[in-house]
Amino acid sequence: MDSPEQAFLTDTELLEWLSNCEPAAPRDIAESRRRENVIRLQCRQLRDCGLLQQVTHDVYELTQRGRKHVGGELDLPETDGDLPVELSRIAPRWQRDDDRITDVDGIDAETIIAFNFERYEDEVDQYGLVQNSRRITKRRIGNVSERDVDRVLREFPRQEPLVQQCAHWVRAISGLHFFPDANHRTAMGSLRALLYLNDISAPDEWPGHEINRTILKAKFIRNFVVDVRFDTLWEKDELYHLWHRHFRNLFFDLEPTSVHKHSTTRLGNALDAARKQG
Repeated sequence: MDSPEQAFLTDTELLEWLSNCEPAAPRDIAESRRRENVIRLQCRQLRDCGLLQQVTHDVYELTQRGRKHVGGELDLPETDGDLPVELSRIAPRWQRDDDRITDVDGIDAETIIAFNFERYEDEVDQYGLVQNSRRITKRRIGNVSERDVDRVLREFPRQEPLVQQCAHWVRAISGLHFFPDANHRTAMGSLRALLYLNDISAPDEWPGHEINRTILKAKFIRNFVVDVRFDTLWEKDELYHLWHRHFRNLFFDLEPTSVHKHSTTRLGNALDAARKQG
């Protein structure tokens, strides 16, 4: 598409690139040889022109208007071989009608507590016992406040894009740490139920190849960086962004961007050591 010496893409070339590889992030489009910050600015300008839509943080795809332009069905005025930014003044801003979790009435606090209790009773799952006692552990699960869990459902951000909703949900359920154990498994299981109840198909690779690594990183962040409370329940902090990257990669089939590939065993040992020192 571009010559070897070309370290940038015109707007038209960027649209053509996305027509073959969407959805994608500026990092993907840059392909380690173009300036990512320039690509990101172009994507934002093309979004304002109604040619791209942002499906979640830093991930873009073509709008119908953009597809028509790439397919030669829509002629747009050009300046020096590129699309003018001024077009955004006359082009309508794109508002995507995404899949979203808008109905949470099909699940309640009792159901979410039941999800966790199933993990406790499942012999395949390793559920950490409180004081090595099944009786105490079972009582702890039963004592979880339904009012607190209902508050998460009641305040759930129904207007945000799907991937952001997923990140919020897992951050909230696992971050508040309602249960003695299996909080992440409870969050992922109840989230899949919410997707089903809203007629949204979960990705085939659910919960994702990197789920164990993501959970270990999330435990680090929750224990030593972020304090999830009800008054900060929907903040977009380090824990939220960790889960957003996980679900972004999962829903849009993107490769993880992290260059650190420590084994989950090593990460787990490091977490145990950090907890003992704390």
